[in-house]
Amino acid sequence: MKYWWSFLTILFCSFSMKHSFAITIAFPDSNDKAGIIVHDNSIEVYQKLLAAVDSAQYYFEFCPCMAGGEILKEVILHLDARMSEVPTLRSSMIIQPTVIDDQDKQLLIDMKTRWPDRFSYVFTGCAPGSSMLSPNVIEMHMKFSIVDGKYIFIGGTNFEDFMCTPGDIVPEHADSPRLVVGGVKRPLALRDQDITIVSETLGIALRKEFYAHYSLWSFFADNHWLNKYLDAFRDLPFPELTWDQAKGSYCPEIEESMDLIHTDLSNISMVISGPDESKNEITEAYVDLINQAETSIKIANMYFIPKDEIMDSLQSACFQRKVPTEIITNGCDENSPALTSVYAWGNRMNYFFLCYGERPALWKKHIFNQQPNIAFSVSEFSVPDTELHKKCMIIDNSIFVIGSYNFGKKSDLFDYESIVIIRCPQVAEQADRVFQKDLTLSQPVDSNRILQWYFNPVHHFVGHLQINFMPA
Repeated sequence: MKYWWSFLTILFCSFSMKHSFAITIAFPDSNDKAGIIVHDNSIEVYQKLLAAVDSAQYYFEFCPCMAGGEILKEVILHLDARMSEVPTLRSSMIIQPTVIDDQDKQLLIDMKTRWPDRFSYVFTGCAPGSSMLSPNVIEMHMKFSIVDGKYIFIGGTNFEDFMCTPGDIVPEHADSPRLVVGGVKRPLALRDQDITIVSETLGIALRKEFYAHYSLWSFFADNHWLNKYLDAFRDLPFPELTWDQAKGSYCPEIEESMDLIHTDLSNISMVISGPDESKNEITEAYVDLINQAETSIKIANMYFIPKDEIMDSLQSACFQRKVPTEIITNGCDENSPALTSVYAWGNRMNYFFLCYGERPALWKKHIFNQQPNIAFSVSEFSVPDTELHKKCMIIDNSIFVIGSYNFGKKSDLFDYESIVIIRCPQVAEQADRVFQKDLTLSQPVDSNRILQWYFNPVHHFVGHLQINFMPA
């Protein structure tokens, strides 16, 4: 009998206990300045990352989510060369092993053998989520890296051969075993976006979060169960770096870049969230920003299947307040990678709610006479065999949001995620230039197609299955 009580206690806790992981890193009273480069694509941020590694003096913290192939090999080669030159340089890596193959593993093992006291890495896992009603796995999805506590690279890019690509040109045909993971064929290329931030104050604060997550996943690797309480790891000791050391580091390729925009550090905040929060702080941040929008909302996101709170805030903004709202996401047509078909009809069903303001039953097709919302527009990315992988938003041409958080329910409920919110018109302007370019790489979807898709019984059924049950 006592075993049943134990089981029921665990079951009750799984449904009733919500753990708080979220943390906001912000310096509202700071007089410091920060530098920001808005990148057009993954290759740009990759080149800046390598340049920073080439000038590193103390620490390289690498958390790309997924990594592998020649891209990871080049990172390791640059790091190894720099560690040979600079005896004070150390590095730690948090890597999700989804696309790690045997050669990648051996590369990391050899690096650890060569530098046993100065190099370490941990593979994250897929811990089971606590919800029995929405079964899924908990993953480390954050994508940020730090060099010398000063140079921060954050966005959507995974540093792997078919993920770290320009994404704005038709990719060459490839027949690589890397393209098939778990029996699923991956796209030949991704279109992604990242930023580089220059700030000693933010970088040093973010290092604490990096090592908390490193300890969390090390614990999982050693014990095979996930202690989701990040606070249990935030107070553990981690390699110290002084503000003066960070300040003294200098990467000319970044600090002398013509694209570097200077803004007050007080204009930047970073939100980090985790699984099982009663209210996901990143979701709440998106809702708040959308609710405050007055002149424009521009979103580029891989998925368009967000939590209901985000959909409701978007509907209120564009349908009721008539705030012009532009969406770029993935569809499924002759140019699309096969992978998008598992979620794109869910995206398309959600267009209807913003275009027509409601979700009518299918039987109302012949009596439905609502006029489309002229404040809403959506385009589907259309570079052949390339998937839009971005997670970006621009509000009122003055606020830019970027990070790892997808407009899918898994980011809200299960995964460790992060975003950066930057309140700076100059940064938003640079981000908008990339957004406008992405529009030229996409096909607009007119209101008639949205109407036809919604009232097609097969598309409607598949789309709502994807909205409710798609695991990503």
